[in-house]
Amino acid sequence: MATKAASSTMKEVQGFVTNARKRIEGLEKDLLKRGRAQQKELETLIKGVRDAKQIKAIEKQATGLSDEIRRRMEGLQGKVLLALGVASRSEIAQIHRDLTKLSKTVEALVTKRGGPAA
Repeated sequence: MATKAASSTMKEVQGFVTNARKRIEGLEKDLLKRGRAQQKELETLIKGVRDAKQIKAIEKQATGLSDEIRRRMEGLQGKVLLALGVASRSEIAQIHRDLTKLSKTVEALVTKRGGPAA
């Protein structure tokens, strides 16, 4: 009887071991699946970070080009105005200062002569 009980116990233990192995194998497969899924997710995130860096680099380059275009357009505008003979702001300001001086000089001369000639 002891042998039958030991044999029965041995079969139960082997059954438990077999079930435990199956569960461990299942868990290993599940862990591998999860690991692969997380790896793919991380790769996607890393790619997104790289893409964001590329986008920032492109934005920086676009800003630089925009500034360069603005400078060139201002230069072109200045050349066109110069070719047309249009005075610049600084030239207009200088003319205004010169006219103010001349106006004061004329006024002083008129005052010295005794008023406007009629």
